[in-house]
Amino acid sequence: MLRPSWKTLMLTTGLAAQLAYGGAIPGSSEIPEQTKGTALTGAHAVRRLDTALSLKHVDLTALIASGAHSLVGEPTLQAYALYAEGSARSIIQTSDGGYAFIGTTNALGDNDILLVKTDAFMSVQWAYAYGTTTDDSGVEVRATSDGGFMLAGQTYQNNNFDYFVVRTDPTGAIYWQGPYGGVLQEYPKAMEVTPDGGCIIVGKTQSNLGYQNAHMMKFSALGSVQWEKSFSSGADGTYEFEGVTNVPGGGYVAVGSRQVKVSATTWENYGYAVKVSSTGATLFQVNSGRFAYLESVAATSTGYVAVGYIYTNISTFDADFYAVRFNPTTGAVTAGWPRTINGGTRGDYLSDVKVASDGNYVITGSTTPSDTQRNMRLMKLNTSGTALWNYAPYPSTDITSGESLAMTSDGGFIVSGGYTNPSNTSYLLLSKFSP
Repeated sequence: MLRPSWKTLMLTTGLAAQLAYGGAIPGSSEIPEQTKGTALTGAHAVRRLDTALSLKHVDLTALIASGAHSLVGEPTLQAYALYAEGSARSIIQTSDGGYAFIGTTNALGDNDILLVKTDAFMSVQWAYAYGTTTDDSGVEVRATSDGGFMLAGQTYQNNNFDYFVVRTDPTGAIYWQGPYGGVLQEYPKAMEVTPDGGCIIVGKTQSNLGYQNAHMMKFSALGSVQWEKSFSSGADGTYEFEGVTNVPGGGYVAVGSRQVKVSATTWENYGYAVKVSSTGATLFQVNSGRFAYLESVAATSTGYVAVGYIYTNISTFDADFYAVRFNPTTGAVTAGWPRTINGGTRGDYLSDVKVASDGNYVITGSTTPSDTQRNMRLMKLNTSGTALWNYAPYPSTDITSGESLAMTSDGGFIVSGGYTNPSNTSYLLLSKFSP
């Protein structure tokens, strides 16, 4: 039986509406429920709430002395910000030096895709809710060449899950939006803006019989579906994608997991990577790691690094950090990789990776000392897989998580995630780090 991914376990999903594959953006008559793009102002405004976190008095010297930081050369926590209840799924830096993050909000009475734009000091400039009048949730945000935003989310309507895609101008106003899907259930997990101004979304599809296929769908800059592709072994396996990125020279690499039937009653899971051309032609499919799950991937011309986790004891679901580097042409695992890293708890999960300005890899994730506790974890690996630093920026007594990161123009990075206070209230958490 396939274990849910760490992202799925940590994030609330929801969603809605249906459209046949291959169509252009639907007209209003084709959408079963009213779509929206509503500015969240007044009582519905996204509020910044830093008081609870600032009381923690983060002391980096004490953290280093306590052993929470394992190597020298770690970055410094420069600033953090808390926002209204929820979890920030994806974050980017914007061209004006500020930030934008996506999540889910119920400010308007039902779950909607949330997009928040902040200034460089993480103060809210504006926030929008997108989606339908039923349940929607945000998955990924990326910047477009005109300074606007491309959003990927999920919608649920008429007993069907589908992709929901929105393109906006720099102020959050909608250029186009709509649900995309077919007779299967579609679950988006990651999105990337493509060099032609469109985007590619990856995730999984599922039939009413429970069969799951890894799935990718390519959109034009105007919102039409250019191609879509599924990967599966049929009824004998369960495939899904969790991350995707553009690759130098053109095309895309997606990563996730692949469950394979090895006997009448036994299945085994492997990390899974697929490279396709810009038109969707398969260039390679490879496995990596028995009982591994890949969550995110970053690409350079010399290799593709994917991160996630691997179960070291499948009976108790003990997990360690997992990172692997693939040859960009053949998909072969680079010598010296993969790397399995024990984060010190039974549940160590990596969720996102980006290429740093020095060509190495910055990664975020979480450790789980218990079923009720999470701690944000950050690390940097070089191209050989050696850890340059590995540390937890917040005290282990706090419940924090790292979901997504973006490199920043000053050479540092920003991490989106969550913070839960002692009263079990969850908040959006942004954390800015120096180089």
